Amino acid sequence: MAWTWRERGIYLITLSLVLVVLIQATLLNRIRILGVQPDLLLVVVVCWSLLHGLQDGLFWAFVGGLGIDLVAGLPLGASPLALMPAAVLASLGRSSVYASSARLPVLLVALATPLHGWIILMIRQLLGTSIDWLGATQHVVLPAIVPNAMLAFIVAHLLRRLTARPMATVT
Repeated sequence: MAWTWRERGIYLITLSLVLVVLIQATLLNRIRILGVQPDLLLVVVVCWSLLHGLQDGLFWAFVGGLGIDLVAGLPLGASPLALMPAAVLASLGRSSVYASSARLPVLLVALATPLHGWIILMIRQLLGTSIDWLGATQHVVLPAIVPNAMLAFIVAHLLRRLTARPMATVT
């Protein structure tokens, strides 16, 4: 039985999600840039939402976020809840005249990073953890913008190349 392109796409997306979650939880967990860990899943959610729209971005945010929560031991649902607004923000850029710009994903990730970080902090505080908001913002949330933005430049380029559909030939 031959697989359709849609079926192949579902399997590739699922494999990609698992790969992103595993890279985030293992490899990137050991890398620090400016004292903070890059957030590959956030960057992928933003770039994917920009390239493929809100529905696909929310799927990546929800499923990938649950995967990160399970692997990293975070409260279940915290990551999807923090990633979904980033997907919404990025999908707004899809209708922009700058949607194909290499700078737009970097800008959107730079905007989404503090939003994501503050939502995670808010969830942790609601669950009883004492949060030093100013310290967390100065030492974790804001410094994370730089490595995430750098990663966004690379990820956006890769996703554009990997998901580009070949043009139909006219015969």
